Amino acid sequence: MHLPTPTHTFTIPSLHDGIRLDCRIYHPQGWLHPSNTSGQRIRGAIVAHPYASLGGCYDDPVVSFVAGEFLRAGCVVGTFNFRGAGGSEGRTSWTGRPELADYASFYGFMLLYLHRLRGCRPTSLGERGDDYQAVQLILGGYSYGSMIASSLPHLNLIADVVRQSRHGTPMHEIYQVARDLAYCLEEDKDILEQNQNTRQEMENAADAIQSTMIAYLLVSPILPPLNRFLTLFAKPSLEIQVYDSAERRSIPCPQPADQICAHETLALYGTQDTFTSVHKLQTWSTELIQKPSSKFLSAEIDGAGHFWREDGVRSQARDAIRNWLYRIHLAPAVASG
Repeated sequence: MHLPTPTHTFTIPSLHDGIRLDCRIYHPQGWLHPSNTSGQRIRGAIVAHPYASLGGCYDDPVVSFVAGEFLRAGCVVGTFNFRGAGGSEGRTSWTGRPELADYASFYGFMLLYLHRLRGCRPTSLGERGDDYQAVQLILGGYSYGSMIASSLPHLNLIADVVRQSRHGTPMHEIYQVARDLAYCLEEDKDILEQNQNTRQEMENAADAIQSTMIAYLLVSPILPPLNRFLTLFAKPSLEIQVYDSAERRSIPCPQPADQICAHETLALYGTQDTFTSVHKLQTWSTELIQKPSSKFLSAEIDGAGHFWREDGVRSQARDAIRNWLYRIHLAPAVASG
């Protein structure tokens, strides 16, 4: 399916340096108000675009068909432009660290927004609290976007950034944007007036998002040596602006292989990818699948290239995504739309 008109179009500051990033949120059909979805879990997905210097942005057709499949499955879908892409400020870096912070900024937004939606939905009689309250979020990306997604910090570190944020920091503004956009969908308009951005409110938000169930979707992942030309960091770290001053904080990130094996992950690639040979992709996938307790899976689409333009390959990719979502219980029993 093609993406419809976004439910929300907005900007947020990057945690790295405060530059403005273009963002969009799409709600599934019939999901404009949270009360319409009582009895279902809140599910979300982020789809990051390919390399901005080569024309990548959130309007990319592969981003659109992947995001459309998540939307069809009942997910609240978010897309954003890295710095230097579309209308986002700044320009593409040579290190990838600012872009990692850009993704982490939208990651934090989506966590806060989805949990805010969960909090304003009615609870039906007989619903089990823990199961009902679970929020699920897929961290996805295509090409360069998948490389950045797999390098993100642990969920608890994002929660710590929320917990430690102060007025005037990028994360504090991200929290306000998430709150205000969710407020637009709430029936009880007194809720906003009751929240005064107190320290306790930020503590509560940080505690809530730590319960999120995280998964990964990597479409046409980029492997060595190409990924080393696109990012120069050997060990990924998140470098964020702490206050309005030049003071900065560096947050270590796990190795991508450790992160994607520890969480439900699907790598989706074609046999005719011109950026990474199918042999290299197969070897990489096999090694990750065979790691102890690995949750990593891969789906190989015969004849598909890096740009997914060949006849029939996008349909096969949609089927692979749909099957994976059912397998890991990240889609409702009957897909909507």
